[in-house]
Amino acid sequence: MIATKKSPRIYPLEIDNVGDDTYVVMSKGHHDPHEFMRAVRAEGYDWPLGMPTHHWVKIVPTRLDDYNFLYAFVEQGVKGAFPATYAHEAYGKDTYESIVALGLSPEASE
Repeated sequence: MIATKKSPRIYPLEIDNVGDDTYVVMSKGHHDPHEFMRAVRAEGYDWPLGMPTHHWVKIVPTRLDDYNFLYAFVEQGVKGAFPATYAHEAYGKDTYESIVALGLSPEASE
């Protein structure tokens, strides 16, 4: 039997509001931070957000009254994990727009 390499899954850039009492947006897949933020703003989210970061995420069931599941950051390779791009609430010099205005790279904010 010949082993075949599984091609990486491509996730569309779809913005989801996953915050509760803080501003948090995400999309499945590791997307370019600038394309991600353009999509966030195009969706109408004008919240103060930081530079997007890449994570591996797993959906975890919960018995909390208000939620069916939570997103948990995990290591790559964990069963059920998927890549995601996140942007969290930020203020002042930590906002995406401030970081870009200073000419800092996305990696500088991780």
